[in-house]
Amino acid sequence: MEKKGPTGGGTVFNELLAMYEEPLFLKVIIGTNLIALFSFLAMSVPLTLLAYWNPQWVRPYRIQSREPHYGRLIRGSLIHLGRNFAVAFLLSVLSWPLLRLTGIHDGPLPAWYVIVAQVVAFAIIDDFLFYWAHRWLHEIPFLYKAVHSIHHQVTTPIAITGNYMHVVEFLIISTLVFVGPILFGAHVITIWIWVVVRQWEAASQHSGISVPWTPTHMIPLYDGPAYHDFHHSKFYGNYSSLFSYTDTLFKTKSKKYDEYRRTKDRGTTTIEDPFQKINH
Repeated sequence: MEKKGPTGGGTVFNELLAMYEEPLFLKVIIGTNLIALFSFLAMSVPLTLLAYWNPQWVRPYRIQSREPHYGRLIRGSLIHLGRNFAVAFLLSVLSWPLLRLTGIHDGPLPAWYVIVAQVVAFAIIDDFLFYWAHRWLHEIPFLYKAVHSIHHQVTTPIAITGNYMHVVEFLIISTLVFVGPILFGAHVITIWIWVVVRQWEAASQHSGISVPWTPTHMIPLYDGPAYHDFHHSKFYGNYSSLFSYTDTLFKTKSKKYDEYRRTKDRGTTTIEDPFQKINH
């Protein structure tokens, strides 16, 4: 009796299964998601504890004088964090057949200067796209009410609230993070480095603490955690995540932020004054 060949459906299933058995799947999907989660926790938990303990040397560098609601914010952050990463992980697994068709690879490691240049490019691309996504989340009433208002339940941020957001917003931000690597066909190690940098950004920008002598203040056009903290206090303006040029270029910088920055640099700000709520 002649043996029948595999059916078309079986062939498609076997091909699909083979995609998920590729080493690159483990590195890009499993590895990247784990690195994103644990790097965020590794950076946000110590910064959150530092804000909670509030030692004497930290107090001059607290951005706001208002005390965060630690219990509510930590509980809410952990719930959002667990749910958001679970959904993002599932969707990234489902997207693998498409993602593997991009130039992302695990071949020979690029030179260190190529990795650095690409990570800088990723930051510029991501920040520009984040600016517009963030601005539209504010300016489209339905999106603000249904999605972004969750993140703005946080008015006095602490580091763990960096991913305190609606799952739709989390998926938008996570997708934007991958735009640069896809455009450049990046090495998986470069992607891991970029993801750690992006999670540092999420934790530090929500830390509520701005220490002037940290090396990150040497980054051009970067104003430190106070820039995004000001957005949480005012609710409008200062839409960019890392660099401030987009808000300057498109005239969406929060009113009184420049005044706050000048007085802060001279050491004459009282901290309370810049954070009184205004419309813009």
